Amino acid sequence: MASKSQTADALEQIRALVDRQARAWERNDFDLAASDWLPDGVLTSPGGEFPAPILRQTMNDFHAAYTDLQVEITNVFASPDGAKVAIEWLWSVTRRSDGARSTTPDAIIVDLVDGKILSWREYFDLSTSVEAQTQTASSH
Repeated sequence: MASKSQTADALEQIRALVDRQARAWERNDFDLAASDWLPDGVLTSPGGEFPAPILRQTMNDFHAAYTDLQVEITNVFASPDGAKVAIEWLWSVTRRSDGARSTTPDAIIVDLVDGKILSWREYFDLSTSVEAQTQTASSH
């Protein structure tokens, strides 16, 4: 059985991983987060499945359409063995085309293998997100 200090160290490493993922998305800097992913890791969200090898381009594509991303991490929980992580964060972003902004509560389940991301699954309601809302403003 792990000691309390080993458990605290493991949770601190997991929190650092979560923070790197959030900052990478905010800054459109996949290099901040790349080393956290296994080569066969997959990010799954209501928007689709994104294998680790295309996450850099996925991030770039996102930032081409959205700006001023802010991620507020509100909760991080880990299983005793550190292989399963649950995250809650608030994802706030502005759509470039019309300036519409939303904050979306996001719940995430992560599977880690040797401290690396194998699976990152996001669950959020698209109905309140500018990423999914139909634009009502006319195009210029």
